[in-house]
Amino acid sequence: TANIILLFGAGHETTTSLIGNGLYLILSHPLQWLKLRHNPALLNSAIEEMLRYESPVARQPRLIKGDVELGGKKLLDGQVAFQMLNAANRDPDYFPNPDTFDIERQNNKHIAFGMGIHFCLGAALARTEAQEVFKAVIKRLPNISLVSDKPIWDRHKPNSRMLQSLQVRF
Repeated sequence: TANIILLFGAGHETTTSLIGNGLYLILSHPLQWLKLRHNPALLNSAIEEMLRYESPVARQPRLIKGDVELGGKKLLDGQVAFQMLNAANRDPDYFPNPDTFDIERQNNKHIAFGMGIHFCLGAALARTEAQEVFKAVIKRLPNISLVSDKPIWDRHKPNSRMLQSLQVRF
């Protein structure tokens, strides 16, 4: 029962965040939005860049099982460590120009959906939902724009990076 509740919550909130964050990102980068509108074939790449640049899940707690040393720091059995996914997705040793939002980014192997045994069960569904939403936005709202370039972030989500609201005009 707990896993079912987790899947419903995680699947809804993170996909909503991907779509909201993605819309904010693409509209706050007008040249990228223009590029996407004129070349919808870039949609898959754009969604991957949205996931990398502003991941719905910013950090994940993990319980340390057994003493270990990581980066010269001792982590002790029973302690909690946080994986900082958004920081990893901006690692300059891995991503060239990590602070640039580029919908044509190549080799965009981000970890927005985790990895290994912790890879998100709903990743394919989230990508599909985002594709459908952005296809509709491109087709039906080509002149959509931001009312303000300062989004209102929801600061009550301890692990998520999610908008509270996003004002647009169309």
